[in-house]
Amino acid sequence: MVDVDLDEFMRGCRPSVRDLVEQFGGADAAVAFDADPLSAAEIVDDYLLRLPIREFETEDWVGLLTDVGAYLTVVLLDTYAGTPRARPDGAFPRGWEFVIDVRGADGQLRSVSPGALAHQYLVPIPQRIPRLLEAVQRAAGHGSA
Repeated sequence: MVDVDLDEFMRGCRPSVRDLVEQFGGADAAVAFDADPLSAAEIVDDYLLRLPIREFETEDWVGLLTDVGAYLTVVLLDTYAGTPRARPDGAFPRGWEFVIDVRGADGQLRSVSPGALAHQYLVPIPQRIPRLLEAVQRAAGHGSA
C-alpha cells in the first residue's frame, strides 16, 4: 500500500481548472464547468490553440501537462464517477502513479492515468481537446474501442 495524501495531492486540481475556464471563458463558463466539466472542452481547446507550442521550454510543457491532466481528472471524477487512487509504480520518482478508477459501461473496473493520457495526446504535437476527451471516454470504457 502506498501512503499518499490524495486530498492534498488533488487540492488545487479543480480550482486551477476552474480558474483557467473563467479566465478564457468568463464567469458563466466557470459556473457551467462546475455543473458539467465537459462544457469547458471548447474553452480548454481554445486555450491550447493559443499557446506558442513551438517556443515551449521544459517548464512550459510541465505546466501544459499539469493543466490538461487536471482537466482530465475533473472529467473522470465528475462525468464517469471516478475514484482517485495512488497506484504503486517504481518507474515514477515518487514511487506511485496517480490514477482514476472508473467503471465502464460493461461493468469492468478500469484505471485511467490522466497524466499519461495528457502526455500521449499532447507531446510532441498537441492533439485537439475533443480528440483527447474521446480517448478518455474509451479509456473509461464508455466509448467505442
